[in-house]
Amino acid sequence: MRNGAQTAAPRWLRLDNAAKIYPAAKTRNWTAVFRLSLTLKEDIDPGILDTALQNTLKRVPLFGYRLRRGVFWYYLDWQLQRPVSEEDVQNPCGRMQMDKDHRFMFRVRRHHGRIAVEIFHSLADGTGGLTFLMTLAAEYIRLKYGEKIPANGYVLDTAHEPIPEEWEDSFLKYAREGVRGRKEEIAYALSGTPLEEGRLSVVTGVADVNRLKEAAHRHGATVNIFLASVLLKGLLTVQSREPGKRRKRLPVKVSMPLNLRKYYPSRTLRNFASYINASVNPTYGEYTLADIVNQVRGFAGMEATEQMVNARMSTNVAVEKNRLLRAVPLFLKSPAMKLAYYLAGERYFTMTMSNLGRLPLPKEMEKYVCRADFVLGPGKNNKSTAGIITCLDKTYMNFSRTIEEPNVEREFFRILIKLGVPVTVESNRR
Repeated sequence: MRNGAQTAAPRWLRLDNAAKIYPAAKTRNWTAVFRLSLTLKEDIDPGILDTALQNTLKRVPLFGYRLRRGVFWYYLDWQLQRPVSEEDVQNPCGRMQMDKDHRFMFRVRRHHGRIAVEIFHSLADGTGGLTFLMTLAAEYIRLKYGEKIPANGYVLDTAHEPIPEEWEDSFLKYAREGVRGRKEEIAYALSGTPLEEGRLSVVTGVADVNRLKEAAHRHGATVNIFLASVLLKGLLTVQSREPGKRRKRLPVKVSMPLNLRKYYPSRTLRNFASYINASVNPTYGEYTLADIVNQVRGFAGMEATEQMVNARMSTNVAVEKNRLLRAVPLFLKSPAMKLAYYLAGERYFTMTMSNLGRLPLPKEMEKYVCRADFVLGPGKNNKSTAGIITCLDKTYMNFSRTIEEPNVEREFFRILIKLGVPVTVESNRR
């Protein structure tokens, strides 16, 4: 049904455990979307890109599904329609309309040398998204320049058949019986002047990865722990300017996604990630950056163990397996899940900071690539997010927000510069 690939891919798929909440939580103005892009040194040929897209979909059939509403759950349904790329826009990660026929859960955009993939989170996580983007870019380079990019890391060989492990629900496979409570303190939430509907402000800081590593090592931390600590320090400064006393007493939290493939031998391209919410409480006193680094490092050391991560994952799986919940029709289940997303989701953290780390570019690909970017779309209620990725010798720190005030990224970059890490700042605003 898909020119050969559908013989391997199922006709339909259940949503994975992490994906189930997003269709219920989406609104008329918001869907959970993230964006990955790779910029090449020459302008993109749209026709070649579309051919590469069709070839990539044959190898990664997961991206060919559409979202469907069932009696008890949403599910993924195969469709014969094929997508094409489109010209990029100033405001990325816009709402996706998936409730009509032939609507996909991703889109491919292009501008000059940039290939961007925007993905609804019910389809895949950052690893699945990067695999699709890198395979697409490698196929484009093969078609355009005759350069064969070997399958390795995030690059798949489009001549090969897809494998069932790439669309398994690894949450169900690796969850155990041990569960843990999910109750947390409500976190400080950013405030500001809302941007008009459909606008997203993206501010990118570009830094030398070696300078970042040096600063992190001086603080006895990994780059990820260091950047999360810098962000917490900047958020504390923003919070201290709040006029009301109550908001000044709330803990400041940064949600840090964890790739569960580092714990388990999963090959899935669907969602397989968890998170930890690193926090500092301003009512306990003043914090230096060194204090915050020590606290975040210790917290991550406890919370990011396999046992604690599995207990959190297993808690979510246990809810999904609840017989009473499974028997509730979707039209009743969706409002309850929407409320649960609000009560137990974004209220528990101030911002998300997702760091995908260094992108392993094959050597054959390096001469064609300039940079990579990772943009997290806005939260449903949270006003700002940060997506980070390192490509070649540069780290790209993308802050996206739905408010006018650039207070968070200003403080974040100010701290880095003060610590001896020069930052070049870009913006999508004109």
